[in-house]
Amino acid sequence: MRVCPKCGYRDEAIWRPAKMHNPSGDIDIARDEDVKIWLPKIWEQLSLVRGKEAIIEGIFAYYIGKRAHWVRRIAAQIYEQCGLAAFNPPYETSGHSKLANQVFGKPKKIVGLEGES
Repeated sequence: MRVCPKCGYRDEAIWRPAKMHNPSGDIDIARDEDVKIWLPKIWEQLSLVRGKEAIIEGIFAYYIGKRAHWVRRIAAQIYEQCGLAAFNPPYETSGHSKLANQVFGKPKKIVGLEGES
């Protein structure tokens, strides 16, 4: 749970930092079941626009995908700057991923290493 040192605002205990695709640490996640209980007003709004757009409530923007079980939360200022892309930031890809193959070409097989002594 986070507490603001200036104003004393306390975060709900349901939020935790997202571990996947969150290089900056700005995205928090909570299970949809917890949001239904703890934040029913936000859940009602999210269920109407599920997978289409985010909602802004106070200092945060909230988003849930069509079939997702996790609600994502980010600072409203970041959302206003980046739109829905703020909830899915780019991340590093390995040389074997489809995107990397399109950008850099398929990895080449190294020849001549087998049987060398």
